[in-house]
Amino acid sequence: MKKLAQSIVDEAIIEVNLDQDLDSKIVNSPETLLLSAQSNIDSLALVRLLIAVERLIEEKTGKSVVVVDESTFEAEQSPFSTVGSLTAHVERLLG
Repeated sequence: MKKLAQSIVDEAIIEVNLDQDLDSKIVNSPETLLLSAQSNIDSLALVRLLIAVERLIEEKTGKSVVVVDESTFEAEQSPFSTVGSLTAHVERLLG
């Protein structure tokens, strides 16, 4: 599932980056900050990324999932902090 999760996040980043300015493109690296004051990614891009992830999961697996739910807000560390934590979250959703 790890390769599938990585593939989904990679595709979602590419999709979102198509509409981003050069300064606000999402760098596809596990350390890239997504949900942080230091992030160059605005809230609209983050929402688009999460929607793209949900859609790609459904397209690739036939499974309908919700990426953002109550448990994500209650988590000690947000699954949306970095690209790496998002990928790990997607892996959990696929498992």
